[in-house]
This record gives sequence, structure tokens and C-alpha cells, in this order.
Amino acid sequence: MRMWLTAAAMVAGCWLGVLWPLLVLCAVAAVGMWRYRSLWLVWLVLGYGFGVWQLHQGLAQRLPAEHDRAVLSLQGQVRDIPVTRREFRFGRWQVRQQIHLTVWGSEAWPGTHRVVLNSYAPSVLLSAGDRVALDAELKVPRGVYNRFGPDRARADLAAGVDARGKLERVSVIANHGGVDAWREALSSQVAASVSGSPFGKAVLPALVVGDRAGLSSSLWRTFQLTGGAHLLAISGLHIAIVAGWFWWLGRALLAPVLQGVVPGLRRYSLQQLAWLPALLGAMGYAALAGFSLPTMRALVMLIVVALAQWWRVPVSLWRALGMALLVVLLITPLAALSASLWLSFGAVACIAMLTCSHAPWRLMLLLPVVMAVAGAVLFQQWTPSAPLANLILVPLYTLLVIPAALLGTLLQQPWLLGAAATGVEFSVWVMMWLANLGVPSWLRLPSMPAGIVLMIGVMLLLMPFLPFPRRLLPLFLLPWLTQKPATLAPGEWSLTAFDVGQGLALAIRTREHLLIYDAGPSWPGGSMAAQSMRPWLSVTGQQVDRTVISHGDNDHAGGLTDLPAPGLLLSGEPHRVPGSQLCQAGDQWRWDGVTFTVLWPREPGPAGNGASCVLHVDGPFGSALLPGDIGIQEEYRLLGALAPVDLLVVGHHGSKSSTSDALLRQLQPDVALVSAGYRNRFRHPHPQVLHKLDSAGITVLRTDLDGMIVFRQGGVDNGRLITKWRQTVARPWHGPARWRFW
Repeated sequence: MRMWLTAAAMVAGCWLGVLWPLLVLCAVAAVGMWRYRSLWLVWLVLGYGFGVWQLHQGLAQRLPAEHDRAVLSLQGQVRDIPVTRREFRFGRWQVRQQIHLTVWGSEAWPGTHRVVLNSYAPSVLLSAGDRVALDAELKVPRGVYNRFGPDRARADLAAGVDARGKLERVSVIANHGGVDAWREALSSQVAASVSGSPFGKAVLPALVVGDRAGLSSSLWRTFQLTGGAHLLAISGLHIAIVAGWFWWLGRALLAPVLQGVVPGLRRYSLQQLAWLPALLGAMGYAALAGFSLPTMRALVMLIVVALAQWWRVPVSLWRALGMALLVVLLITPLAALSASLWLSFGAVACIAMLTCSHAPWRLMLLLPVVMAVAGAVLFQQWTPSAPLANLILVPLYTLLVIPAALLGTLLQQPWLLGAAATGVEFSVWVMMWLANLGVPSWLRLPSMPAGIVLMIGVMLLLMPFLPFPRRLLPLFLLPWLTQKPATLAPGEWSLTAFDVGQGLALAIRTREHLLIYDAGPSWPGGSMAAQSMRPWLSVTGQQVDRTVISHGDNDHAGGLTDLPAPGLLLSGEPHRVPGSQLCQAGDQWRWDGVTFTVLWPREPGPAGNGASCVLHVDGPFGSALLPGDIGIQEEYRLLGALAPVDLLVVGHHGSKSSTSDALLRQLQPDVALVSAGYRNRFRHPHPQVLHKLDSAGITVLRTDLDGMIVFRQGGVDNGRLITKWRQTVARPWHGPARWRFW
């Protein structure tokens, strides 16, 4: 228990990063030592203090804000297998290589740091182990920030990434080889051996050396949707298989030989001696995987069990798990911020609980149920087919794919690799069939608090004995079933602007209805709508009544295909937005006392930005104008139809080609909202536009600086409530490193 509490204190320090709990823990420890002689309470103080210190050390290592987007000259070494892909970017196909490097040698940014760089259309393809001299445009790890979806700033801090950027120039000095270079060579050999199997060529390198470069976005998503993503991460399952092989081989062959050669070893049993080759084999496989977090956890647990067996000391699974967690956090403290850590340790904890009360075959079925709930909480994604998929895939990978892949690589036998590739092809076929079954529309995602309560309820359901009647277990469903957004009064409306980078995605909610205006950008294999908008809709249980796509550009229409049931679909460019009807001036509808009126385009024919569907929202508590990407010429033609508004969504992301002085004089908005990417290459919003808004005394909200924004007009005394996600729900890693007491 003390190890678990110390680990919990370290985790709390990493997540909170403030000092007042440290004073509370010091007071508790002082009282405990004085009255109860409880010296172990000191470890809580040390654990929390260590976590806070490591958090700020990690933040201090990041690229300073004053050098954001600066080009620095550095030296470095490629520290992992580069990912090389051919992508469609800015209207043409080109090669992109993503490289993880350890860099040093800059006076502006002293010390040694880890960076992730993209090289577009590279003249030189880098390899693992290359020592290089380079110029790179670097930026502080940031990413978008919404209520749901990935938090890149936290993920990069947990992974030790101090900056991201673009490679401008590089020259290779030498190749120092090493483990990563060996991994890259093995990956190429494995892929070449099964070149006739598209899925085998992508999956087997990931299983053998942890190289996922060949996994397309669609294939990776298929594994995720069916709960099979854990099969591709070299983790406890894979380490256990390899350790088991070497343990049996050591017991049958090596241990008897050692006892014959060294008589002093006869005082140890064959089972004890077998742990030496088992640990060596597991460490070798973990090195192939680059010592990732799951392999470290599995190795630590294996070492704990091996030492207990060697010294004949009984160690429970819970104690071994607690020791493993504490050791992992001591080695990589900021891993506490990683979702993979909690998924990895959570899976083992579930196994520990379920093995106490269920047969192994039931464990295979029940564990994916628990992990599906965990995945819904951590990744905002349901995998209802996970129990069935794992019932098929886990035995297939355990008995055929992983053993054949590793033995084929070790013995250089293509026929074994071919057998593994055949198993992969069959597994992908099964997963694609299951993925097409989809997720029932009524299966809402749980919010974080509701998900934790739901997880506890599921775990209690699987336990053989409970301290209360089982008929009370449905109460654990209440937080999940009753989660919904705040109720709006008739005539009241709220607007949510999602942080989608360089694009636009809005949701306007009335008392009983919901309208989506634009869906943000997309890219091969994903979109902002899938990452942030779809979980938001699912958690809040809202159904879209109508979707308006202003025009067909990707930054406005790209995420449409990832929106579930968009309802009636309107667009200013129906020929570029499949399934849509023409959005035309004069269209009007009324929801719950709020009137929506289309002001532009007035006739079919405009194309591009000028065809944007302009929407006016008017209620008794306030009004708003959503102009899409129209330019100044379209604004002049609209002036006669415009009335003052409370909120203006600035046209074309703040470009100087929109938002004329005449428009601002006509609308007289109190608040202007700009949706743009942080330091985007178009330099939106333009300084001239910001100067106009400031001179007019208009409050400016920006998704690039504020994250997701919720604007609510109405309620008590016609109050205005503005929620800026980067301020209201800010975490230490969303700003510069600084020590805070509160």
C-alpha cells in the first residue's frame, strides 16, 4: 500500500504542478510522525515534491517561447526509425519524412533536447543512427485544445519531446549505428520478406521491432475501432510470450547444463535458473521495441517476479504491480501524463482482479469489456466489438502471428514470416468486418467523471462478492445516462467555436435544437470533426438538426464525412459538398424562439469564398452573424440587409480581404470571434483587421490563443457568458514554465 500511495503522490505532483498540497502533506506527515511514528508519510511528501519538480524540469526543457518559429542551427542524431510516407499536400503528392532526433549545439537553446521534425520532399532520406548537422524551424509543442480530443502539449511533455518543427537543411556527418539502426535494418528485412502481403508488410515490422511506419491511417483506425490496437504495441503480452519461450528452453536445456558445469548451482532449482535466460530474452525483445513504456512496465514486473522466485519470497500480483509502477515513475516521471501508462497498468490491474474470481476463458471475454469502457474514457471512442474481436485475435496472435514473426526473423526463415503474414491478413479481414458493424447511435460516450463511476460499476459487477446488494449496481449508470449540457431558456442560444487549427467549426444550440456551421479541416485518415466534434456530440447526447457548410474548401467542409447524421445539409457550393442543398438568401427557420436567416448568396453562381453561406442568428437575448469566407465585395452588397449584432464571427479567419470598416460600422458588434491556426502560414488574423477591431472597442476572441470558445447569450439579466478553454481549463503544460503556489 505504501508503494501505491507514494506512486499516487508522484502522479498528483505531475498532474497538478502547484505547491499548496505539498504544505498540506508536510503538515500531515509531521502530525503522523509526532503522534503515530509513521515515518512512511514522509514518502508522500517526497513523492509529491518529486512529481512537481519533474514537471517543471520538463517544462523548462521545452523550446523557449521567444524562439518559437525561429530557425536554429543544431547538431543531432536520429534516435528512432524515421517514418517515410507519400502524402497529398497543398494540391500535390510529395514525400514526407518524420524524424525523432536528439539535438544540441545551439547557443540560443543550450543543452540536449529531443525534437520531432518533418522533412517535406527531402533531398536526403535519413536513417536511424545518422549523425547530422541541420537547420530547423522549431515551434513549441502546442496543438489544438478542446473539451474532447488530443492534447498534444501534454502528450509531447509525457514523451519528452521539447519541440516540433520543419527541417530546412540537413547534412549527414556519419552513421553511428546502434540499436535503432539495427531495428531499422530488421524492419526492412521483415517487410521485404512479406512484400506480397500488404497488411503483413505493414503489421509485422510493428510486432518485431515496434516500427509502425508502414501502418496506414485507415489500418491503424481499424485496429482501434475493434479494440485490437494493443496487439500492435509491444507490451506485456509480447514480452510474456518471449520470456515464456526462454524460460522453458532454459529449464529444459540450459539449466541442466549449468548445473553440470558449475556444481555450486545445484542448490538452485531448474525453475530458478530458467529465469536468467527468460530475463535476457525479454530484455532483448524490449530493446527491439526501443524500450517503450509498456515494455518497461512488463520488464519491471518480470524482474520483480523473477527475484521473488529466486529468493523464494512470495510476492502478490498487486505488490509486483505497485513496485513496477513506482519504478517506471522514478525512471520516467512524466509518463504519469500518458494515457498509455494508465491503459497498460489498468489492464494488468483488471487481470489481477478478474483472475481472483473468473476462469481464464471468461477473463478473455470480460477484460475487453472493461478495457472498452477505459478506451471510451481515455480516447473518447467506443469499441463495442472488442470482446468478440479479442476472443478471435488474442489466441491468433499469441499462438501463430507473434511466434511465427519472431522465429522467422530470428532464424531468417521466410516461410515462417509468410505464415505470420497470413495470420495478419485473416485478422485484418475479421476486424474490417467487425468495424463495419459500427457503433449504435444510442451508445453515448461517457464524460471523465461519469466514465470513472461507470468503470467502478463494471468492475464491481465482475466481482464474486459485494458489500451491498447487486440490485444497487444500476445506480452507477446514472452519471452516464444523465449527462447533458446545461438547459437553455426559450429564446436563448449558445455558440461553441471548436479549436480546429486553420479552419472553422461552430455549433449553435437552442433549447431543443442544434445547428453545425462548418466542420473544420480533414487530412488522409482523420479530421478535426472526428477528433473533437464527434466526441462532443456523443458525450452531450445531442442530435444535429441541420448542418450548414459555408462553401466547399477543405478547412470548412473537410470534416463533414465524420459527422454522424448531419441532418438537413445546406451549402453555398452544393456541387462541392455532396448531398447538400443550395443555401440561398431568404431561407429562414425558427427554433425555440431563435430565428436563423440566410443572407447570402442571393443567386446561384458564385464560387469559392464568395459563395459562402452567410447566416444571421437572432433571438430575444442577442444576435450573431456568421459570414464564412466572403470578401469585402460581398460585404458591401450585404450592408443594406444587416442589423447590429452582439457577436461577429470574423470572415475568412481574419484575412485583410474581409471585415471592412463599413461592415463594422453597420454591425457594431460587442464581441468578434476569430477561428485560425496558431501562427499559421497565412498570418491570420491580419494585424490590420486586429487594429480595426481594437480601434472600434470590440472584444476579440481567438481560437488560436484561447482554444475552444463557448459564447452564451441570455439567461439571468441577459448575461453574457464566455468560456475560453485555455484559460478556464488550463493546465501547467499549456503555458510557460513557472512555479505556482495555487
